[in-house]
Amino acid sequence: MNFSMRTGLILLFAITLTACSNTWTGVGKDLQEMGKKMDPQAKPVETAPKSSNSPSTSPNNKDVTVTPVN
Repeated sequence: MNFSMRTGLILLFAITLTACSNTWTGVGKDLQEMGKKMDPQAKPVETAPKSSNSPSTSPNNKDVTVTPVN
């Protein structure tokens, strides 16, 4: 593979990734807006772990039990 073909493929790959990242950002914002309309009192979920080792004891937390279906 010559240098110009390799450079062209890398450029095409970079443009494709850029376009995809913009699309996923837009989809994420749309989903957040839809979620706000479905449940206006909902708060955003924390995705990063907390720095403290103790679990959260907020009274707003709800326990959910998931039962697998056989």
